[in-house]
Amino acid sequence: MWDQNKQKLGVTGHRGCKAYMPENTLISFREAFRLGVDVLEFDIQLTRDDVMILMHDDMVDRTTDGTGAVCFKTLEEIKGLDAGVKFGYPGTRVPTYDEALAMIAEESAPEMILNVEIKEQRPHVVDVAIEGLKRYGLLERSVIASFDAQTLLYVQDNYPGVKTQGHPPVKMKRYDPRVLERMYGMGVPMKMTDEEIEETVKLADSYGIEAWAYHADDRASAERCMKFEFTNITANDPHDLIAYLDEIGRRVGK
Repeated sequence: MWDQNKQKLGVTGHRGCKAYMPENTLISFREAFRLGVDVLEFDIQLTRDDVMILMHDDMVDRTTDGTGAVCFKTLEEIKGLDAGVKFGYPGTRVPTYDEALAMIAEESAPEMILNVEIKEQRPHVVDVAIEGLKRYGLLERSVIASFDAQTLLYVQDNYPGVKTQGHPPVKMKRYDPRVLERMYGMGVPMKMTDEEIEETVKLADSYGIEAWAYHADDRASAERCMKFEFTNITANDPHDLIAYLDEIGRRVGK
């Protein structure tokens, strides 16, 4: 029987260390490695010339000094943007998927899991993402995430054995209940009420799906997570969450 007093939790670095580093950048990932995150989460999209880059938003405006949609920009144009100047790290560039995977393969702990979130709803993007993970020997320790159920079904149907992570049914686009049958993880937003979280975690458990909380960046939110049967917490500030879980002896492997 589950005992919240013995609960051990892993920590996911959300886009690296989003709270205080330029998100989805190599310097943010290296800081996450230094902290010893259990999972590294990042987002991928394609440029106009079909090159995979790391970017959460459809637009470059929030995270760089540029403007406009990612899909209308070439890689050369993306590389001309500064992804760190707004966050105190001028000169930081948007990495390509290959650049990020090469660095992860070389520098990350071999037990660290990758949570690769696909932002677009095209099968081609899935194919490119998985091919990249294969090329760098990272597929076996990766989980493909999406808010789009049809994207996850495509992964499940065409790449059996590749882990997928979705979200509660009410949060997913183009929802199909079949997606739950082969889902590995379910991201559960802490913006839900306690009652909604409890029901969602029960749903995940009924399918043998791991329930992952997001986001918890302070002690109060971490303590709230411990009321439920989560196995992992995604944090914008993994530094503080790791320190707290270590302090109270609730960190996986500690």
